This record gives sequence, C-alpha cells and structure tokens, in this order.
Amino acid sequence: MRSYYGGHIHGGRASSARLVSIIAAMMALVLVVVDSRALQAGFSVYGTVSLPDGNPAIRVIVRISGLSGLNREVRTDNQGRYEFQAIPSGRYRLTVTNPADPSQFTDAVEADTSRTAGNRLLVHLYLRTAQAKKESRAGVVSLAEASQQIPKDARKAFEEALRLKADNQLDQALKVFTRAIDLYPSYFQALAERGQLHIAKNQIAKAIADFESAVKLNEEWGPALRGLGYCYLEQQKFEDASKFLERAVAAEPGVANTHLFLGVATLALDRREAAKNALQEALRLDAKGAVTAHIYLADLYARQERYTEAADELRTYLAASPGAPNAARLKAKEAELRARTKQR
Repeated sequence: MRSYYGGHIHGGRASSARLVSIIAAMMALVLVVVDSRALQAGFSVYGTVSLPDGNPAIRVIVRISGLSGLNREVRTDNQGRYEFQAIPSGRYRLTVTNPADPSQFTDAVEADTSRTAGNRLLVHLYLRTAQAKKESRAGVVSLAEASQQIPKDARKAFEEALRLKADNQLDQALKVFTRAIDLYPSYFQALAERGQLHIAKNQIAKAIADFESAVKLNEEWGPALRGLGYCYLEQQKFEDASKFLERAVAAEPGVANTHLFLGVATLALDRREAAKNALQEALRLDAKGAVTAHIYLADLYARQERYTEAADELRTYLAASPGAPNAARLKAKEAELRARTKQR
C-alpha cells in the first residue's frame, strides 16, 4: 500500500499507529505555524447586518472602535455582509448607521477577540427602527439628477407628456414619453413615468422593463423602485416586491403608497411585525389615501386571534369608505370577528 508521499507503509499495526502519531504531530505543528502567522496579521471581525424586517441591510455603514484609538468603517455589500481585517487583539465596539434611513440604529455591540479560538470573530448586527418621525427627502437632488444633461427637446417632450398624463390622455402621453426617451436614453424619470402608464394599461412586463432600466441609471430613484415593487406584488413575487419596496421607502420615506404596498408584501410573507409597521406608517402619512391599510391590519390581527382589534380596523375602514364595493362583505366579516370575541 502506497502512502500519499510516494513511499511504503510497513510493519502492520505498529507502523500504522506510528504513522498516525507522526501525522498528528505534523498537523499540530502546521496549525501552530498557521495560527501564529494569522495572529501576527491580526484578526478579522466579520458578519452580516439585517434590517428591522430581517432583510439584508445593503450599503449601510459599520464602524469599529477601540480604546487603543482604532476607528474604521466599511459599507456592507449587496448581501448585507461586512468585514474588518488586520484588527489587533483587544475589545472593540461595533455600531451601524443607515444613510438611507437615519431613524434606524443599533446599540453598540462588543467584539472581544479573546472569545475566538482562531483569528476570525463572527458578529451579526441588527438594525432597529427608532420612534422618531421620519423626515421626507422631498426636494433633495440626487447625484444622478444633478449630473444629467438633458437636451432641451427631450425635456420639452417630458413636460408635455406629464401634462397629457394629468389630463388622462394616457395613449398620447405614452407616445410623448417614448419620444423623450428616444431623444435622451438616460432619462430615468421618463422611463419611470412610462412604466407607470404601462401599469395603468395592465402591461406589467413592459412596466418592469422600464423600471429596471430606470433603476440601472439611478438606483435610488423612488418612483422606479416603487414601480418595480408594485409590479412584483401584482405577480405575487412577494420576496422581490418587499426588497424593492424597502429600497423605495429608504429613497422616499414620506410616500404613503410605498409603505402600503410594503405592508401588503410583508404580510403575504407572514412577516407580521414588519407588515404592521408599514401599514400603520402608511395611515400616519395619509389616512385617507391609504385607507385600505385598515383591511390588511384586520387580516393581520385576525391571524393573531386579536379579533376585537381586527373588527375595529374593519369598522374604521367602513366608516371612512361607506360606499365601498366590498362594504357588505366586510360588514359581515366584522360581525363574524366580534362573534368570535364573545366565544372566547
């Protein structure tokens, strides 16, 4: 029998036992050398950052600081992962901030290199949402907008298309938005507007194509992110919908419909706390425009067997929309929920 090193093994059990002990000793030596080199190079502190709803926190800032004066920061990747390399032995504090939503935060988390046997220390971090009121970013001009050099004819066509859309001349508006895009292919605002018209005409695949093109040109353009989220919601691709709607909320936190759509998507994924937060925020921003959020909150509370609260949500909706086409059915559902409360 040949060994892996080209020689022969002789002597039966004794030789085999001796070979095992030699290999073990060699492996121990190798491990000591590797560990020594690793420690000389410092430690790696790494992990993932999650948003309040459990999704990966993309492009958020992770900071590490220590008593020695070390202060560094990195941004997470598209999977929410981060890593600090060549960190000296010691105790450190990790914090996270989300530039897209300053109301999200983490308490400082301790990272102690003495707690790992090797040179890699795993620390997962979780963002939370503060109760402070979110400020709208309306009026802020993005870098993508500021760097645009839109030809005069393209801008004129875009403005004309907006007027046609406002007058409900959707077919004509679609043609003029297309003319604006032909004149300036990087016109992400026009692409997003045309995508909305495709939704109105129930052309979801065309809408997705326009929104995707807009997002490639400006990955923080709220209308395009919201449009993609809505399209995936229509297709019942709830995971995809929630990801784009989370980004839309970060880009434009003051738009009630974005929170409403996000609430519907996360409720479909049975992420109940995230759904409740999104639906309640939609109502806070626009109680009238987002009134259907009460129906989804009723569904959420019913799943939790909170029947009185579910019935109250339906009553609130019916009071605000007495002539709704589904009013009779919802009144019956409210009565059923109140009956369940009495049976408990």
